Amino acid sequence: MEKGRDSSGREKGPVPWTLGFRIPEEEGIIFLGEDDGRGFELEFRKGKLSVSIRFPVRTEPVKLEAACEPGYEAMLTYTGYRLELWAEGELADEDWPIGQVDIAGICKTGQGIPVSLQLGKCPVRQEKERTFTGIQGWKPEGANVHLGDCMPFYWDGTFHLFYLYDRRGHKSKWGLGAHQWAHIATRDLVNWTEYPIAVGIDEEAEGSICTGSVLFHDGKYHAFYAVRMCDGSPAQLTCAVSEDGIHFIKSHEVFALQPPYDGASARDPKVIRDERGRFHMFVTTSLIKDGQSRGCLAHLLSSDLITWETAEPLVVLDISDQPECSDYFKLGGYHYLVYSNFGTARYFFSPNPFGPWQAPEDNIVMERAYRVPKAAEWKEGRILFAGFYVDPDVDYGGTVRFYEAKARKDGSLRFLPVPEMEEGC
Repeated sequence: MEKGRDSSGREKGPVPWTLGFRIPEEEGIIFLGEDDGRGFELEFRKGKLSVSIRFPVRTEPVKLEAACEPGYEAMLTYTGYRLELWAEGELADEDWPIGQVDIAGICKTGQGIPVSLQLGKCPVRQEKERTFTGIQGWKPEGANVHLGDCMPFYWDGTFHLFYLYDRRGHKSKWGLGAHQWAHIATRDLVNWTEYPIAVGIDEEAEGSICTGSVLFHDGKYHAFYAVRMCDGSPAQLTCAVSEDGIHFIKSHEVFALQPPYDGASARDPKVIRDERGRFHMFVTTSLIKDGQSRGCLAHLLSSDLITWETAEPLVVLDISDQPECSDYFKLGGYHYLVYSNFGTARYFFSPNPFGPWQAPEDNIVMERAYRVPKAAEWKEGRILFAGFYVDPDVDYGGTVRFYEAKARKDGSLRFLPVPEMEEGC
C-alpha cells in the first residue's frame, strides 16, 4: 500500500487500519490471503487464534496469538507502528513491525470468513491504572509478557519502578526487542499502582527503548535512555520529560559521545546530580586509544541537562567487553558504583565520589542469577535494589525481586529481604 502524500506534498507515514472478524465454529485456517508473495493467514485451533503476516522488510512473518472460543469477536489493528490482536475487547498480543502490507488488496483476494476492514483509522487504545499487592516475584499480566531491566527511582515519598516491558523474551520486532518503559509505583512498598506505558515506541524507526535512569530537576522528571534503531545505526541517546512522573513527552533531542569515546556503542545512561548541583552522566561504551578498544563507563558533565562535556572515564576495563547498565548511590560513608559484566552485576565502593574504586572479595550483587539490579534510596536513607530473575521458558525477562542493601564498616554490602515486602506484613 502506498504511503501517500499530505497537502504539502510530503510523504505520509504508514496508513493505519482495523480488521474485524468473528471466530467460526469450525477449527482450521479461517482466512488466507496473498499480496505479491507475502502471506496473511488467520488460523483457529484448540482454543487459540494465530495470526501470521509477512511485512515487506523481512521474510520472517510477524506472528500474534490469542486465546479464543467460537463466536468471539476478534480484531486486528495496525497503528502505523504497532500491530495489535484483540479478542472480546481485550488486548491479547502485539508486535511492532516495519513497513506495511496491502491489507485492502489482501481482503479482496482472501478466502475464508467475512472480514470488515476500516482503512485510515484504528481504535484509540485506552490503558487503565490498576492497583495490586505482592510485588516480590511480580510481572505484568498477559501472555508472553515479562519484566526486564529495572530502573528504580525515589522522589517525594513515592518509590517508582520503571522497567523494560518485554514480549516474547526479546524476540519482538524481529529480535530488536521492542522494549518500552513501563511503570509501577508505591508510597509504602506494599500497595502498588500500575500505570500506562511511560516511554513507548511510537515510530517505525525505533527498535527498542533501552535501559536508562530518571532524575528530578526544576520541577520535572527527566528520563534518560538510548533508542536501538531499526536500520542498524548507532543507538541514540535522548530523554523524555514529565511534570507528574507518569506521562512523559519525548524531547527528540539526541546527543552523541565524542572521541576518544566510541559513540556507536553508547547506551545505558545513568544521570546523577552532585552535592554542588552539577550533573554527571555515565554511559556504557568503549575508550578508543592508541589503536586499542577497552570497555569503559564514559563520564559526561552538564549544568543544564542539555549540553554535555566530555570528562575522564569513570571506569576503564582491561578488556574490550563493556560495563553495562551502571548505577551509582551513596550509603554511609561510601559512594557505590554498580555495573554488569558478562551477565553478572558487581559493585565497587570508594570514599571519594568518583573513585578510585575498590571491591570486596565477593562483590556480586546478591547472586549471579539476579539480572540487571539497580538501586534507589527509600525513606531514612535506605537503599533498595530491584532486579529480575529470568523466566526459564525465555532468553530474556522474568519477574522482579527486591533486596535491601546494608553497608558494613569495611564498605562491603549485605543484601537482605525488604521487611515491608515479606508475606504477612
